[in-house]
Amino acid sequence: MEQSFLTTFANAKINLALAIQGIQEDGYHELQSVMQSIELHDIVRVRRHGEKVVCRCGALSGPGNLAYKAAIEFLSQSGKSGGLEIEIKKQIPIQAGLAGGSTDAAATLRLLNQLYGNPFNNEELLKLAAQCGADVAFCLQGGTMWATGRGEQLELLPAAPRVDLVIMKPYAGVNTREAYRRFDLVGHSGQLTRKDWEEALAGGSIKQIAGLLYNDLEAASIPLVPQIDKFKQSLLESGCYGSLMSGSGSSVFGIAQGEQHARQVAEQLRKKGFRNVWVTKTIGAVTNCMKGDS
Repeated sequence: MEQSFLTTFANAKINLALAIQGIQEDGYHELQSVMQSIELHDIVRVRRHGEKVVCRCGALSGPGNLAYKAAIEFLSQSGKSGGLEIEIKKQIPIQAGLAGGSTDAAATLRLLNQLYGNPFNNEELLKLAAQCGADVAFCLQGGTMWATGRGEQLELLPAAPRVDLVIMKPYAGVNTREAYRRFDLVGHSGQLTRKDWEEALAGGSIKQIAGLLYNDLEAASIPLVPQIDKFKQSLLESGCYGSLMSGSGSSVFGIAQGEQHARQVAEQLRKKGFRNVWVTKTIGAVTNCMKGDS
């Protein structure tokens, strides 16, 4: 009898704010960011199967997938062996600044830890996640976090209130490395004030949160994908309280006035010919996985 899959959601994230402080000795950029989980998600399934690790994710299948790399790292550090089958149903767009690859890797780590009887405690699993990629540690936990370092140094912030969002994604994506390279040439470093964010989040004011939206990478990414700026303006003209590019882009989110407004905005945008539009909302920390069918 074949072993059944373990299944979980892999939730996307947005950066409500992102400031770049400089470059570390290891070549990575020093960041300040307010990271937030959202309802938009992929579905990740894992089971023991065969003699090798196999990752199926459409055009993103194979060893290049970050979930595959996370599985190999998990097996190596846990001393486990045997084959694994990873299946990912993608719904999060790629090269969008929504941590699609990172959240799949984080979901894979959560599932594997359960599958093998929790060989790693939470702290050890977070350390393993940080080794897999800058956003993987955040995606492992989710919720609302103050992130520094490369984005892997995380501290809890007051949980965000429900924020209804409209996300738009230009056809073209943004290569994260290229965005940071351009920032080094033309960008200007900003500074986030943690106290302002703590007060806005704790107070639950959607307008106050919208007023704090900030992203140092917009100036670097917009020349690569000019539609980013056009999409921001479209969301603001539709009545959103605020709009921002997430991460290095190319996706843009708008903070809607509520769920009904978010759906109305999305419908209007689709009628105007915009194809990649999603309605979603902020969520809390990630949930545990659930056992699926074989």
